Amino acid sequence: MERKIGSRQILYILSLFLIAQIAGLLLTVLAPSSSYVYISATSTPTAGSGLSYLLLLAIELVIIVLVIMLVRHYFTFKGDLFLKLLEIYIVIFGSFSLFFVLISDLFATINTTFLSLISLLFAISVYAYKKKTNKLRNVVTLITCIGAGIIIGAVITQSYGFLILYLFFGFFAVYDYMAVFVLKFMIPFAKKAAEGNYPFMIGSSDLEFTPNKKKTVISEAELSKITNPKVKQLIKQGNVPIVSSIMLGNGDIILPLTLTVGSYVVYENIFLSMMIVTGSAVGLLFTIFLLRRYRIGLPAIPPLFTFISLALVIVFLIAKPFEPLMVEIFATASVLSFVAMIFTLTKIKRNTITA
Repeated sequence: MERKIGSRQILYILSLFLIAQIAGLLLTVLAPSSSYVYISATSTPTAGSGLSYLLLLAIELVIIVLVIMLVRHYFTFKGDLFLKLLEIYIVIFGSFSLFFVLISDLFATINTTFLSLISLLFAISVYAYKKKTNKLRNVVTLITCIGAGIIIGAVITQSYGFLILYLFFGFFAVYDYMAVFVLKFMIPFAKKAAEGNYPFMIGSSDLEFTPNKKKTVISEAELSKITNPKVKQLIKQGNVPIVSSIMLGNGDIILPLTLTVGSYVVYENIFLSMMIVTGSAVGLLFTIFLLRRYRIGLPAIPPLFTFISLALVIVFLIAKPFEPLMVEIFATASVLSFVAMIFTLTKIKRNTITA
């Protein structure tokens, strides 16, 4: 049985989310120089090449989605090889990125080759320790998300500009919606990843026991799967377990952070970056509100994108010099996003009433 997400769980998830956003921004602000020497951006391409880069990212994402869908279709995620390889890549890349930035912030004159070697050793250590203890999923997820968010945000923005990074975020908002509601592979993937304790998300779960007033039948097969003797005893005494859980994927943390980092790389304006953090936090709380109300898996990136767009409209309206094109882009994205959310909520309500 399930119950609504509790206030303690909401506060926990929101705190971890904000820690990632603030830590990533702080590491960016403390970068050794305004040129961000830890980023290997060789030139500033034209707008056309930026759009080509966005198209290339879209093609790569389609390939990744097709691979995941093939794995789901033929193996139903039962084979852990795909998830293990994905775990290695995500943890090593994200951890390496974080330690590379952190150490370069602390020691600005360190040799790049030596810095890379130390960062790689730290990253491997994080992966090895996580596999040994198997209890640090949230911590490892935060480490990988902060590292990936800083590097991706700084690289794309320095190379292609803030607007391309924003469009990159918007593309993923559409993808996240499709993955949950149309292709419908993201929720099964997330459940399998949670069962295997893979660091692809942060999560919080609560387990309570209440008297079995509805006479819920728990079969012997289900009871045999429970390894905790205290839990078994409580069930046999006539209690029923009630679970509430909430999960937030890596992309839901990384993408807002890329925009926070990218905004500071371009404009070096802490107010703009903090407004993006505020917008993303509001978007997250809005998503959690919907989770509490409807108790179904929902994509978090679209609401995050919506409220960040609204925050950008506010900032760029009062910015000097005034940039009307940017305001028009962010305002249009905000309106379209809100319309899409209203349409989606109407559909969810209809399905809930029908069920």
